[in-house]
Amino acid sequence: MAVVYVKEQGAMVQRNGGRVRITKKSGTLLELPVSNLDGIALFGNVQMTTQALHFLLKQGVDISYYSYGGEYLGQTAAESSKNIFLRFAQYELYNDKDGRLNFAKIIVRNKIENQLAMIRHHRWDGENAWKDDVSQMQKILAKVDTAGTANELLGIEGKCSSIYFHSFGMMFHCDFEFHGRNRRPPRDPINVIISLGYTFLTKEICSALEAESFEPYLGFFHGIRYGRKSLALDIIEEFRQPVVDRMALKLFNKRMLSKYDFDVDDDRVLLNEDGFKKFCGEYERWMTQSVPGAESGYRALLRGQIACLKQSIQKGAAYVPYRWEG
Repeated sequence: MAVVYVKEQGAMVQRNGGRVRITKKSGTLLELPVSNLDGIALFGNVQMTTQALHFLLKQGVDISYYSYGGEYLGQTAAESSKNIFLRFAQYELYNDKDGRLNFAKIIVRNKIENQLAMIRHHRWDGENAWKDDVSQMQKILAKVDTAGTANELLGIEGKCSSIYFHSFGMMFHCDFEFHGRNRRPPRDPINVIISLGYTFLTKEICSALEAESFEPYLGFFHGIRYGRKSLALDIIEEFRQPVVDRMALKLFNKRMLSKYDFDVDDDRVLLNEDGFKKFCGEYERWMTQSVPGAESGYRALLRGQIACLKQSIQKGAAYVPYRWEG
C-alpha cells in the first residue's frame, strides 16, 4: 500500500463508493480503491469532503496536513490502540535515570555507526579526506559508553554529525554544493530535500507510535520539550542515513532533480510542482521497495522497529535499533 500526496491547489478529495477520487473543478485527477491506501497527505489549499473523511477513518487511513511549502501541521487519524499499560511502562523507564541513559546510548551509538557505514561504503574517487573523518568519528564514538549524562551524549552526537556532514557533502557530484545542514528555512536544494525527507519520515514514525499507544512526546535521548514529539525523534535517528540521506544522494547524483525543480523565494529555496512530484514518487518507491530485513520496504521495517520497541519497554527485552550495513 502507498501514501497519496495531493499538492494540486484547489483539488478536492471525495468518496466514490469504495474508492477515493481526487478532482479539480469538473475533472478527475486520480481515483483508486481505498484498499490501496496507507495514508493521504494534503498540501496547502486542498479540500476533503466529510463523507471521504469518515470513510477513510473507518478504513484506518490517516490524513496528514502540510503547508504548501512542506511544513507538517498535523493529522487526522482513526482511533488508535488503548494500551495504557504501555504508557505506564514508558513513564517508568523514563523515570529510571540509568535505564533512560542506557537507552539513549543505544540510540546514539547506532546513529554514529550508520553514519560511519555511509562514509565507508561510498565509492570514493581518489579522495582521502573521508578517512580522517572516519578516524575522528571513531575516537568520539568510543566516548559513548562512558558518557554520564544526556548532555554529554548530545555533545558526542553533535560532533559526529558535524564531521559526518563534511564527508556527506563530498559525496554529491551534481549542480549543487552541500556545506552542512541549514534549515528553517533551508537555503539550498540539497537541504530542502533532506529536510522534507526527515519531515515525511518523522510523520510516519509518529503515526506508528501513536497507533501502538506510545506517548510520542516522551523520548529517552531527546528528553522532554514542550510541543516536541521526542520519541519520534529518537526513532528517526536509526533511519536518517539509510532512508533520507541515501535517497538524497540518488536524486541528485543521478540527476533525477535539477535546478529547474526548485524556485527561490527571497532567502529560501522551495521545490516547485514538478520537483515535488518527482520527490514524492521517489520517496514512495524508496519506502516500499524491498530492502535487507524487510521485503516490503522501509515503511514495514520502521513499523517492525516500533513493535520491537514495544516489546523492549513492556517486557524488558533488549532493544536492537536498525543498523545499516551498506
